[in-house]
Amino acid sequence: MTSLEQLAAGIRDSPTLAAKRDLALLTRLGAPLDGDDGAAIAHGDEYVIVCGEAIHPAFVRENPRAAGAAAVITNVSDVRAMGGRPVGLVDMLVSPDRAHAEAVLDGLAWAAGLLGVDVVGGHLTLGYEPALSASCTGLARRPLRAANAKPGDELLAAFCVEGRYSENTPFFSSLRDRTPQALRDDGEALVEVAESGAAHAARDVSMPGVAGSLLQLLEIAGCGATLELERLPRPANVSLERWLVTFPSFGFLLVAPPGAAGDAAEPFLRRGLACAPCGRLDDSGVLRLAAAGDSTALWDLNVEPLTHLDRA
Repeated sequence: MTSLEQLAAGIRDSPTLAAKRDLALLTRLGAPLDGDDGAAIAHGDEYVIVCGEAIHPAFVRENPRAAGAAAVITNVSDVRAMGGRPVGLVDMLVSPDRAHAEAVLDGLAWAAGLLGVDVVGGHLTLGYEPALSASCTGLARRPLRAANAKPGDELLAAFCVEGRYSENTPFFSSLRDRTPQALRDDGEALVEVAESGAAHAARDVSMPGVAGSLLQLLEIAGCGATLELERLPRPANVSLERWLVTFPSFGFLLVAPPGAAGDAAEPFLRRGLACAPCGRLDDSGVLRLAAAGDSTALWDLNVEPLTHLDRA
């Protein structure tokens, strides 16, 4: 087995990617769910973006302040991935005691202040095992829907590479390394590319990492792609192997029409963010990894769907 094949096998067998299979349960709702980061609901001449996140109970129990911050970061990223601007967030918190609840709420308030989204309400229950979820609403004029992606489109990756890892975790956060003004403006790059048409689909990079998040986008689009690993922007002194399984506070995959990659990258580069083309979509239904003149298949959606949430 080559080193690239070993890398693909590690991603394919990762618990974070395997967890995405559970999303197939949502087909029981019988609703037309498309698997995007947020739901886009037409309203007048705009779209209301609605999304939600549940934070892992062990994380809420062991690090309540960080869990509160994560509830904000993940929701804001989902709205931004849809080309939207966050409007307000509500949280639903169950805590064993007052001190735990205060720590969660402090984390929520801290991250919301940095990212410029108002916490406008929610629910609180004390005296039980901890649980935390949150939902954010945003507005978009031209949503970045994965179903818009087509074979032949260009694939880009955009990251904030200023930041640091939380100890012994895959979480890479930029919230302490960029100014609040920059953090709030960074997400506007996605609004720019959406409204200009420089990109027409996107997904945030989350728990399954770059390749796993791309696989979810491809499943919705009904496409395949080759991900050129050596072209992925990443922080200095972070190995490719580690970066591929990282959950960054600001990381997005973008799909641009042929020839539009430069226009799609420019709003990110202008803000001091990293953004580069890293592949192209095709009609194979297979996600391939490429590096050093070699390539290998990571996942064949024709043989094995991941979430069963697609535009069909």
